[in-house]
Amino acid sequence: MILLVAAAIGSGLVTAIVLAPVSPLAALLTAPLVASVATGFACLLIGWHSTRDTRDVTILDEQTDAMVAALREVADHAKTATATPAKATAIHHKVA
Repeated sequence: MILLVAAAIGSGLVTAIVLAPVSPLAALLTAPLVASVATGFACLLIGWHSTRDTRDVTILDEQTDAMVAALREVADHAKTATATPAKATAIHHKVA
C-alpha cells in the first residue's frame, strides 16, 4: 500500500510541477489522471513481482518434504533401535 500511495502522490506532484508553468488548468486536470495511471502500473508491478516468487515456493516445498521424510526415517530407526533393549532390560528387573 505504501508503494501505491507513493506512486500516486509522487507522479501527481511531478506532473503538476512540470505542467504548472505551461498551464495551471492543465496541471490540475492531468495530475490526478497521471497519478491514477502510475498507481495502476504500480499494482501491475506488485502483481508481477509476487507471481515470480511462486517458483521459489515449489522448491521450498520439495526441500521441506525431503526433510520430513528424513526425519521420519530417523524416528523409525530410533523406534527399532530402542525397542529391543527395552524388552531385554525389563526381563532383568523382574522380581521373581
